[in-house]
Amino acid sequence: MPRSGTSVRWWMYGSPTPKLDALLADPEAVLAGPGILARELTGRKRFFRVDAGAAEPALYVKVFRLPPGAKRLRYFWRRSKARREHAIATRLARLGFEVAAPVAVGEKRRRGVLERSYSVIREIEARDLVRLLGGNTLRGAERRALLERFAVLARRLHDAGVDQEDFAPNNFLARPDGTLVLIDFERCRVRWWPLGDKRFTQLAKLHRRDLGVSRSDRLRFLRAYLGAGSDRAGRRAAWERIWPEFRRIRRHDARHAEASAFREGRNLAREGDAWVMRARVTAKTISLELDVETARRCWLRAQQLERLGLPALRPVRLSGGRVELLDPGSALPRAPANHVIARSLAALAPWGHFRAPPQWLFTAHNALLRNPHAFELDL
Repeated sequence: MPRSGTSVRWWMYGSPTPKLDALLADPEAVLAGPGILARELTGRKRFFRVDAGAAEPALYVKVFRLPPGAKRLRYFWRRSKARREHAIATRLARLGFEVAAPVAVGEKRRRGVLERSYSVIREIEARDLVRLLGGNTLRGAERRALLERFAVLARRLHDAGVDQEDFAPNNFLARPDGTLVLIDFERCRVRWWPLGDKRFTQLAKLHRRDLGVSRSDRLRFLRAYLGAGSDRAGRRAAWERIWPEFRRIRRHDARHAEASAFREGRNLAREGDAWVMRARVTAKTISLELDVETARRCWLRAQQLERLGLPALRPVRLSGGRVELLDPGSALPRAPANHVIARSLAALAPWGHFRAPPQWLFTAHNALLRNPHAFELDL
């Protein structure tokens, strides 16, 4: 039911607790105090974790801010992102899916114009699916069983018309009993009919993520997704539908990286005349001294190759003709060097060509491109 004790109007959907009541009474004060900022201050969305001690579960708070101007007017008659997220979570729950739905949502409006909205979710006893699949806590058989359950859930979602803009395992949690729980519905739509061929786009989005599993396990996922009646020809036909979508999405990723390579944002900041990746400010680096134009191309290409998940050193800082790339630490590869290089070349080959001889830095398992500007993307 609506509550409006402050300038924020709240809708409560869960049972009240002392910490939740304090948050609703003065959200900015609570989030400035015990709240832990889990994402950078830039961008329109901020994400907080509010610890409540042993007495009650922690609260996760998403704050959606709108910049002044015409974008606020779009929500004059519309629900905010926070209220829309709750509506989608409710509909998914009615369809029989386990969801981590908001226990409270709030809107701050001035004369009907939306300024910000809040979505509050209680912590549940569940683990991140990405960490479970990519970590060492599960044995091989347990990991495969979890992956197959994820595939079955993905097929149920697509058959129910659930269209997630960011279909990825980081939007799912796994309870101790094996139940999978959906989270993060702000970029999700529920259609009135199955996704049909659009499901191949969803699977392509999933394929571009690092699931932390082997290629054979990815094939097991596809077999479980298609159902017990699928044969090798059916899986091959499905992959032939997924691959072009995967390439299209990856090209879009590369263009997006190019557009944001010299734009301050969530990941990128300015330090005087220099550009720096926020999360790597203190990281150990390898420096390249180049002419200014080549340095800018190296910086851009390193960001694009990172976005595509290709084997190259990651960008850290650009200052004039000096490019600093993340030092992963060198090691003798466990496999013969020519085999490791061949794997990296095979990964790069579908995306472009070399304009100069490549230089490599070896880790225990990979050969990473040390001069990203030597590679030219074919978009």
